[in-house]
Amino acid sequence: MTYRSAIEFIVSRRRDDLAEADAYLKTLLVSDPEFAEAELAFRAAGLDYAHGKIPEEEYLAAEKRRDEVSARKGYTARLNPPPHCSLCGDRGMTGGEICECARKLAIESDSDNIGLPLHDFSEFEPLLYPEDARDFIISTAAVLETSAEKGGSASRKNINLIGGPGTGKTFLASCFISASLERGRNAVFVTAFEFVRRALDYHKGNGGALSPLIDCDVLAIDDLGTESILRNVTLEYLYLVINERQLKGRTTLITSNLSMDEIAARYGERLCSRLFDKRLCYTREFRFEDLRKINL
Repeated sequence: MTYRSAIEFIVSRRRDDLAEADAYLKTLLVSDPEFAEAELAFRAAGLDYAHGKIPEEEYLAAEKRRDEVSARKGYTARLNPPPHCSLCGDRGMTGGEICECARKLAIESDSDNIGLPLHDFSEFEPLLYPEDARDFIISTAAVLETSAEKGGSASRKNINLIGGPGTGKTFLASCFISASLERGRNAVFVTAFEFVRRALDYHKGNGGALSPLIDCDVLAIDDLGTESILRNVTLEYLYLVINERQLKGRTTLITSNLSMDEIAARYGERLCSRLFDKRLCYTREFRFEDLRKINL
């Protein structure tokens, strides 16, 4: 969901809430004589006050009586639904900026559509891995679990799981996402193909959303290297998102079947300097055989 569509949803939801309240009011005017009398008296007092026929105190007294009847009968919340967001009053904007409620909605709409089965670190089975790879995979899982626990306070926020296919990289990525979600962080998972599709839509002005990919707490891009390299799109927007997230101190996880050298050849040194900066990134190379072949 784009920020624009999130704002439209928020505004529309508020409009629906008020329409529902108005419909409820109409039923009360027919079904509850006491409330109807107080409501209509308040409306008449409002007109008289506007024309200067009664003092303000009399108008306020009529309003108070209407409100007291409404509260006593339990109507108030449905007749006057509060906005979902107290910051913007359900306008989606505050102070000329996109309200945090719209940002959160856009990001969480992606979080709710992660698109892969989420696993948990408790499902991790080191014995499925070849004996000479177990220490490596155990330490990798431990670092990922610790990083998920630390969240935004982790010193190295970029995580790269690279190497041969079928070695459990996506499984560990899903465990990391699950652990992050459990700790209240929002996460977005996209395949490299989906990333490029969004970037192309955004580039063409077709409504693709990049901002949620930049602003979410955790972004996972799976299978980097399987996507098409589109001119002025793939490399440029991949760099933009990775760089912006790094500048904002947000966690990005990459999985790829390519080696570091192959990634450098495909994407160039500029992007690789961001992906593999040892001060900010944790990189693990999976150099063992496809588990599906080992465990047949």
